[in-house]
This record gives sequence, structure tokens and C-alpha cells, in this order.
Amino acid sequence: MKPAVAPVKNVSATQIAFQNLLQRSYGVPGIALLHGPSGQGKTTATTYLYNQVNGIYVSARAHDSTSSLVSRIVEELGASPMHRISKCVDYIIEQMSMYERPLFIDEADYLMNDSRMLDTVRDIYDGTEVPVILIGMDQIARRISTRKQFYNRISEWVEFKPADLEDVQIMANYLLEDGIVLEEALLDHLRRSACGEMRRLVIGLSKIEALAIANEIELVTLDDWGDQPFHGLRQPT
Repeated sequence: MKPAVAPVKNVSATQIAFQNLLQRSYGVPGIALLHGPSGQGKTTATTYLYNQVNGIYVSARAHDSTSSLVSRIVEELGASPMHRISKCVDYIIEQMSMYERPLFIDEADYLMNDSRMLDTVRDIYDGTEVPVILIGMDQIARRISTRKQFYNRISEWVEFKPADLEDVQIMANYLLEDGIVLEEALLDHLRRSACGEMRRLVIGLSKIEALAIANEIELVTLDDWGDQPFHGLRQPT
């Protein structure tokens, strides 16, 4: 498999949302929320994006406090955390403002468990107006709607949806080794078996690629694959 990021619809929507943040008019807030079920490629899309724009990336954790979260952001900026939270926040604001580095926070659902953490992220945005991108699960959009001060600062909402057949074809074109082509019926079978989940689609494509290489097949059909599973164990008959 090639080390590439396929430009499927979710990836394209993420890039468009980020460009909208950069080009937003005066008075339009600069926070984006990327949300959707696990396995839809949110982390992959945002990792690709933040590497392109020299962003700051942290992942929130279940047992985070405001202190541990801002300390990791400071470390991502290349400095040692200060003892006081206010000093950490001041340093983050200074560095983000000076170098215009957007902040990406993955697993942002955990921020919903601690109003102080969420308020601190809001303070960082208010102090810089540099884009902040939150990445969370499918329920975060509903949960964050109850935090009006934060909710009103989000101008870009991207819901990650299951891949359709066109997405799977794009993934095959970008990820499979040159010379390996998959029949449309096989691609659709993979899509349905994976329920459109990006992570499971990648696993399935890697297995199909291995079959093609081992058997020197250039055009892999549904008949070539048979009834073997793409993911997990074979279902009992």
C-alpha cells in the first residue's frame, strides 16, 4: 500500500473548511468542529492537514485536567511547561499569534467533561483568533450546542460520513500499488462489508492487494476474492 492520503469527500470537506477559516470575513469566528463515528478517517484527514499548515496537534485524554492539556500544547510548541496554568496559556497565545499556527485538538469529546478545559480553549482562541479545529465523535455536536459561548464561535461544521462507492474507488486508485485494478463489484462488496468505515476499508484494500501480488493478478474480481472476510473472522455457515 502506498503511504498516501486519498482525497475522498471527507478529506476534501476538511480542507475546504480550513480554507474558509483562513479566508473568513471580519467578525466571523474561526473555530471548526469535525465530528463523526469512529473509523471515518477524522484523525487521518486532520493529521494530513496540520502537517501541511505547520499546525499544533494534541489529543485530549480521558483523565486530562486543564493543566495537563495546556502543558502538552506548550510541549508541542517546543518549550517546557510552566508551573502556572496562566503562564502556559499566555505562552500558547503568544506563539500562536506570532507564528499564526492553528491548533488541532483530537478526542475533543473529553473537553465536554470539564468546563474549565473548554473555557481555556476558548480563551486561547479569543486571545489569538488563529483557527482552532476540534475533532470529536458523533455526539460532540449535540453536546457542544449546550455551551453557547463556545458554540457561537464555531463557523465550520464538518460531519464525517461513511464512504460511498466513488470514495472507495478513489482510495483504491491512490493506495494500491501501480498495476492493480479492482472490479467495481468487488469495490462495492468491500464498501458494504465495511459499512463505509475508512479504517476497515483500508484493511480490506490491503488484503486485496496482498491477494493480487501473491497470485500475480492485475484485475481483481469479486470471483477472485470469493467469500473470505475483509475484516475479522469468517462467519460460520
